[in-house]
Amino acid sequence: MPNILAKRVSMIELFYDLVFTYMISQATSLIHHLQHGTISPVSFFIFAVIVIVFINSWMVQSVFTNRYRSSSWTNITFYFIDMMILLYMSNSFSNTSSKDLTTFFLAASLLSFTLFLQYLIVFFKSSNSNDKNISKAFCSILIFRTLALLVGGLSNTSLGRLVAFLEIIISWILPSFTGKYTKKTF
Repeated sequence: MPNILAKRVSMIELFYDLVFTYMISQATSLIHHLQHGTISPVSFFIFAVIVIVFINSWMVQSVFTNRYRSSSWTNITFYFIDMMILLYMSNSFSNTSSKDLTTFFLAASLLSFTLFLQYLIVFFKSSNSNDKNISKAFCSILIFRTLALLVGGLSNTSLGRLVAFLEIIISWILPSFTGKYTKKTF
């Protein structure tokens, strides 16, 4: 068994995780109100989509942090920008209608874009081919997610929302195909 490198968790990472905890608690408000003793399928679907976006964003950021963590001003700045976007996102939905998700989709698109920028910086700065492959894979996933969420937010049509919903599911699954790069040692 290879030696496992222990990494200390920084205070900013802990605060970032706390913001995600807040977001999940906000998302549960979507399924808080029961209709005739049950949760409506539409409410549950909207809740699931929002939670998937949050968890997927957290996972993408966690891969980045665990792989490339440094206490550079660039990374700290991105953390704070992402936390502001996440706090805005967590207060951008109050209804379980897909028509009311425009603001959420636009904010999620912006979050995806900032995550894309972080990986893009690593791609250009790194000389390690494995790091380049990982960052290229995540850049592809994140730019796809950014554009699809942007379409969903700007179009405000059923087709635009469908594009955003499908992209959310696809971008949730795609990181599982990056294992050939991410499983390699640090």
